[in-house]
Amino acid sequence: MILDIETPRWLVPFLTPSRYKAAYGGRASGKSHAFAEMLIERCVIKKTRAVCIREVQNSLKESVKQLLVDKIAKFKLGDTFEVLESEIRGPNGSLIIFRGMQAYNAETIKSLEGYDIAWVEEAQTLSATSLRMLRPTIRAPGSELWFTWNPRNDTDAVDDFFRGSAPPANAIIHRVNYNDNPYLPDEMAQEMADDRKRDPEMATHVWDGGYEIVTEGAYYATLLAHADNEGRIGDFAYDPALPVNTAWDIGVDDYTAIWFFQENGQQVRFIDYFEASGEGVESIVQQALPELVPLAQRMSDRKAIYRYGRHFLPHDVRVREWGAGRSRIMTLQEFGVKPINIGVANGPSERINASRALLPMCYFNKETTDIGVKRLRGYSRRFNKSMETFSGPMHDSNSHGADAFGEAALNCRLTIARKVIETQNPRPGDYRKKQAQHASAWG
Repeated sequence: MILDIETPRWLVPFLTPSRYKAAYGGRASGKSHAFAEMLIERCVIKKTRAVCIREVQNSLKESVKQLLVDKIAKFKLGDTFEVLESEIRGPNGSLIIFRGMQAYNAETIKSLEGYDIAWVEEAQTLSATSLRMLRPTIRAPGSELWFTWNPRNDTDAVDDFFRGSAPPANAIIHRVNYNDNPYLPDEMAQEMADDRKRDPEMATHVWDGGYEIVTEGAYYATLLAHADNEGRIGDFAYDPALPVNTAWDIGVDDYTAIWFFQENGQQVRFIDYFEASGEGVESIVQQALPELVPLAQRMSDRKAIYRYGRHFLPHDVRVREWGAGRSRIMTLQEFGVKPINIGVANGPSERINASRALLPMCYFNKETTDIGVKRLRGYSRRFNKSMETFSGPMHDSNSHGADAFGEAALNCRLTIARKVIETQNPRPGDYRKKQAQHASAWG
């Protein structure tokens, strides 16, 4: 039997065996269609037992069953597959069933142990408990777990697992959007264009696979969505040719947060982030700045050894104590944190405005700043329910990381190169040229 399957370029890596296969992105990308065709192909090639999963499935109408039936018809395999009410039977003894994870518990999930493939569609709704149960259950030799989803929040279990700071080994993880779909219907293209005019932030979530944005309350969520969509959250590791600066926010009884960044005058790369709650200065320095302590006292697993420039701390570092009668600045200096630049007494609005101005020029090393980026994304205004109004920044687990970032923003030394264009209507190539110059500025 020969199947003639047109394969989108993005899907090619997924055709090789891998324990995890994860495709995420916006609407009209063709993720579900491509995975459905991949499953039908697998059943034709060899005996396959597959379970198609959603977190909640009250009826088969909520499953991908009809999509698979459509693919069987597309490939003219109606004589090869038998479509029954609750399952699909295929060649070689293949079997496809459809289940909701909330129907399982620690005992009943064992019925899936012999399955070769578990495909979780709409995986953004999968709970952390369901993910923990499912992973060790699909255990047959060569078994695979497939996930397709439209991102919702960075705290969702599937996003934290695949897009967090420690993604699993033996995994193919790929972002897929409408521009990866060679069969994008004209109707969808028009819908996308309309959404971009009407509500650009919503369109970033729906069509570009960005996280949901609570525009009224969140300070930086939109800017971070743009950074993610533009590829500025990714692999931007430490460059030994440039010094590393740090920016701090020190908590007495709560979080101390530190951002590590490098700048070349035109771009800023945030290469690391550290936070700790309720720990003393010695422990913090041992963990966050291991270069400053003897080898035997280091408590960090960081691979790179940083060469430091300056350390930027808020204005209250002079007066507030951090230890037995010693100011914070004295304590830090005794542990080798120097030279220290002390900021002026800026309020939240100055830090927020500086951060907003800096973020479009920022690059984040995803592996080491993931928690910090989550802090920035979650930094928001207080909401008065009775008055239905927003006020100043909310003080929570996100605020210290955001304040430390604000300290970095206030102290970055960026230069903006401007080119005067004489004509009122610049040639189309002018902007592209400027983009190319900006992209090559680092190094």
